[in-house]
Amino acid sequence: MTEMQSFYTPSTSNRISPPAPAAMNELMNRYSSARSSATFKGGCTRKYRNLVQQGIDRVRLEYYRYEVTFGLYVMTPGEKFVANTFVLVVLFLLAWALFYFPSLLYAKLFRLLWLLTGQSGEQMGATLGILGEHGNSFCPA
Repeated sequence: MTEMQSFYTPSTSNRISPPAPAAMNELMNRYSSARSSATFKGGCTRKYRNLVQQGIDRVRLEYYRYEVTFGLYVMTPGEKFVANTFVLVVLFLLAWALFYFPSLLYAKLFRLLWLLTGQSGEQMGATLGILGEHGNSFCPA
């Protein structure tokens, strides 16, 4: 049987590779045994971590997704700081509005009812049946 050789690569049948050094064998044995003890379905390795570390990893993953989705990963650190500051300010104002706006809305609604009907907000609320037994502290005086 004749062996076909490529013009560019020499035949490797005559060469014998030298044995691996002892240090390399020791490292391979040490790390292969550590990996085999923590395997799960699929043959992949997994380190078991505490909940705090899992939470930190989850936050990092979500920040990475945020950076990739909105293109922050291509910005300089200064540009990222400005963009993240803008996002945080908008989220803070939204949260503030969700807590503050309903009470402001009720106060302005009762003021409007007082202007239209001449009755206080408590009287009008009791008339319409929208207030409970405690009344409302946002009524105009």
